[in-house]
Amino acid sequence: MRAPALAVALLLALVAFVPPAHAAEDFGAVGNVNRLIEVVSTPQLEPGQSGDFVFQLNSTYPAGMVMWNVSLEATIYEYATIDQAIPVDRNWTYPYPILEGTIGQASGRSWWWNVSSVAPGSVTNLSFTVVTSSNEDLMPYGSVFSQASYFLWFSLRFWGNVSGTMTPFHMASRGYFDPQLWNEATNETNTTPCTPPLCIGNVNVSMLRVDGILVDSSFGVKPPIPRWPFYALIVLAAFFAALAFLFWVEENPGTYPRVEAWWARQRGRLHRLRPRRRRAAPSEKKAGPPPGPP
Repeated sequence: MRAPALAVALLLALVAFVPPAHAAEDFGAVGNVNRLIEVVSTPQLEPGQSGDFVFQLNSTYPAGMVMWNVSLEATIYEYATIDQAIPVDRNWTYPYPILEGTIGQASGRSWWWNVSSVAPGSVTNLSFTVVTSSNEDLMPYGSVFSQASYFLWFSLRFWGNVSGTMTPFHMASRGYFDPQLWNEATNETNTTPCTPPLCIGNVNVSMLRVDGILVDSSFGVKPPIPRWPFYALIVLAAFFAALAFLFWVEENPGTYPRVEAWWARQRGRLHRLRPRRRRAAPSEKKAGPPPGPP
């Protein structure tokens, strides 16, 4: 009995001290990938304003799974309103909006950030500035009743240690891919009977040539609603409330004698301002026949 017990104890000790092997699908597991990028705040801007897009890179991997040679990129890829959607690509002729990097680097519509390593379980705060223009010739921005949104895709590349072998990984969000390729990769005919790690959910990542799908994001640009209609409504509401009170005073004589007297004077003045109708001149009496001879 002692020999089997000793063998089991020795086996458990060996298992405890042997480092776990990290399979390739661990880095691409949905539970890890969908939380790698967490958007903290997206700017909602008036044309001509600038605002910070704030987000975090969360290393959701357990101890020992270090991300090496990390490269993260964000790019504006689409402009959309309720009525239309326009790709922001090489055919985009507007110089704005642009991204400026306080953390990382930026040029035009793209921002990127590189670091040698990211430790497991760490959180890195990142941000870039969105710069807009108030000139519609330089940038479309919708209207008061149709807010414009600009969509961003993310791309994350790094190396990970898989069973002692350094392996490259690439995660990207939906906007990174060509729309036709994305439709093919999410078509049920193409994804079935695809199984992990070739498919994640209903997305065929092998067709997209990535190891996981990140989240897209966006920011809004819209002219402010004019304030004068709001103030006009307030004035009209106050006017009709005062008018209703005066009519109530008129229907209840003696309740507020001073207000009643003032209102009577005002009604008299208004009555005098009304144009008076001219009375028709009385018609002359028709002359009778001349008197006859006596």
